[in-house]
Amino acid sequence: MRLRFAVSPIWETVAGLRLLARAHAPHPHAEWLGWATGKLAALPDDRSVLSALVARADIPEFLIPTPGNRMVGFDAELEALTWTTTPERVTGALGAQAGLLAAPDAVPRLQERLRAVHDAVIRPVWAQVEGVLQGDLERRGQRLLDAGPPAVLGELHPDVTFESLRLVVSGRAITPGERDLVLLPSAFVWPGTHLRDSPLRLGLHYPARGFGSVWQRSCRATGDGLDRLLGGTRAALLRALERPVSVSELAGALGVTAGAVSQHLGVLRAAGLAVSRREGREVVSLRTALGVALLRGEV
Repeated sequence: MRLRFAVSPIWETVAGLRLLARAHAPHPHAEWLGWATGKLAALPDDRSVLSALVARADIPEFLIPTPGNRMVGFDAELEALTWTTTPERVTGALGAQAGLLAAPDAVPRLQERLRAVHDAVIRPVWAQVEGVLQGDLERRGQRLLDAGPPAVLGELHPDVTFESLRLVVSGRAITPGERDLVLLPSAFVWPGTHLRDSPLRLGLHYPARGFGSVWQRSCRATGDGLDRLLGGTRAALLRALERPVSVSELAGALGVTAGAVSQHLGVLRAAGLAVSRREGREVVSLRTALGVALLRGEV
């Protein structure tokens, strides 16, 4: 197994769409979601085809191929669809909704829709997103040199382990063998991961360290008052506590140290905005009713 790193703009586009389709999206993305929802609503093009494809549990491989190089531009990934897939594969992936696309022009129409979405909600924030993704790659690349693949894989995510040449992701065990394992940090896959298992290579998307800071710096739509009241980091923590979350997950999402997270959580608990409890070997935290009310502007 050879361990590599890569960034995929087309994956970020697809993952962003999947996030927008959720009824209850994670709060670290709340500001981007509010901004992106308005941007998509203004698009004249019908996005039902994309929505049908990205909503599948098994996203079609032709839509999100694992990059062969570390950094591939969106235009290159989009153009690759021309020669990596066929109209029949696209309509076949749509299943009962195949009538949404006429087979002869299925691929170019899919490309048009992907570009429209990317230009509307990803390209405007791509500089910030790319900075976080590349920063994650640099840190993990150095870790790979210092400690080797097992250390890197063991620190990616609580659901990922690597033992006895087997990769285990969310309970699923895989033997990479001679295949490349490509690690792809993402700003839109949280709190879990996404594994792509193909004959040539494995692609593992994981939450990039510090991705939550992207939305603090870019598409801020709401929450400035909360940031002024609590401070940027504490406000971001409060937004992230939609479900029970561990200190290590919060530290990774916001790009701060575990010690800093613990300190800020202590302040939130003292104010009655959060509670913490032990689950197994970890301590997890969650917003209180008062914390929810504060986020909603009800207090």
